[in-house]
Formats: sequence, C-alpha cells, structure tokens
Amino acid sequence: MMRQWIYLIWMLGIAVTSSAQSEGGAERRDDLAQLPYHELVKIAQNDSSQVKEQGRLTFVLASNKNVPLDQIVLSLELKKGALPLPLDAKGHFSVPFSDALMDENPLMWSNQPRGSLSLKFTLAVPRMGKMKALEVVEGKVKYQAVFQSLVDFKAAMKKVDTHFGEDGQQQLAVQCVTGGRAITIYQKFGSRKIKAGDDASVWLLYDPRLFQENPDISVPEGAEFNLRPVNQKKVKELKK
Repeated sequence: MMRQWIYLIWMLGIAVTSSAQSEGGAERRDDLAQLPYHELVKIAQNDSSQVKEQGRLTFVLASNKNVPLDQIVLSLELKKGALPLPLDAKGHFSVPFSDALMDENPLMWSNQPRGSLSLKFTLAVPRMGKMKALEVVEGKVKYQAVFQSLVDFKAAMKKVDTHFGEDGQQQLAVQCVTGGRAITIYQKFGSRKIKAGDDASVWLLYDPRLFQENPDISVPEGAEFNLRPVNQKKVKELKK
C-alpha cells in the first residue's frame, strides 16, 4: 500500500574548495549548508506536493538548530552573480527552473552551517511499520514477498537520495514478530536458522542475492512483519 511520507533531506551538498569573506574574516564555503541545482530539481520532480507554477520550483526549508527563519539567507550562486531566494514566514521559497540553469548547475548556498538545514517534501512510498499480511503456504513465505516493501521504499528514496540504504546511511530492516520463535531460510545450498532476539522478534537485513534466489522462509503461525528503520549499531548487530 502506498501513502504520502514526509522525509527530510539534509542540505549537505558536496565538498568544494572555494571560499567567501564574512565579517569574521575568511570562511570556507564547504562548511556552509549547500545543495547543487540538479539535486533541487531531482527533489522537485519526485515531490508530490509541488505547486504547479510554470518556470518555478517550490520548497519548504526548516532549521534543525531552531534558528529563526528571518536569520536564514539562501541564494543561488550564478555565474552572473548571487540570486537571493527569499523565505516567507513558514519557510517557503521558490527557485526558477530553466534549461539554462540546468546547464549551469549552480550551488544553492546558505549562511547556516552544513547539516543544520533540511528541505521538507512529500514522497509516495510504501507504509513504514506493519506490512500487509503475506501469503503463507504450508508455513512458508517467499523471500521476495517479505522484502518487496523494503525494495520499493529504497527505490522511491533513491530518486532523491542516491546514497539511501548504503553503509553509514539510513537503512531499513524487516522485523518478524514471532513470539520468540526462530525462523528458517531454505537457501539453495542449505538452510539457515535464525533465532529471535530479546524482543521476541527476528530481524532481517535485505540481501540482493537472496532476493534474486527467492528462497522459502518458514515462519511460525501468526507471525507479523514490520518495515522498520535501523541505526548503524543495530545493523552491525544483525550482520554478526
């Protein structure tokens, strides 16, 4: 099932070597929040809340540091000079869209530190949390059925964040609530039994090779499946 999911993309941008002058002296631009124009366009193309205004792309900005919006400065650094991008009282701002800007691909800069700002947008992705009931045949489900929601979620997110799901980035896992019972994956060259943890669940990370093989997974009667975000500590535990 698809629904609208609000996701925040950090304005980390890319490493650059240019610098700018401030009242405090020289300041490295790569320490400031930034985003290439191409990334802005990519977000807009996948944002279902976009206002259909010809020649403009609209966004909502938020500060992760509770900096008042009237203290945040945004601009597109064009070859012909800086183009200010005013924010309204709710953080809305718009950016011109044109083939010329796509060719130039300017950076959008802010006066705020790198990682302190985020853009809000709406993306249609599978529901996070409890997954729809899976087809169980003789106590077994297919690997692809268990992980299809995760695959769809990652595919949707990668449209706007090409690094989503990679090592060191936000990742997802499937939680199989089994009441403390184990599950077994019947791979081509042997079966693998996975015990439940202290939370009475078996947690599974996505394996593209197993997704292609699509083995059976035996599950206890009444088992429930959830799609969950997991931090790096949890990922390391599951990989062990």
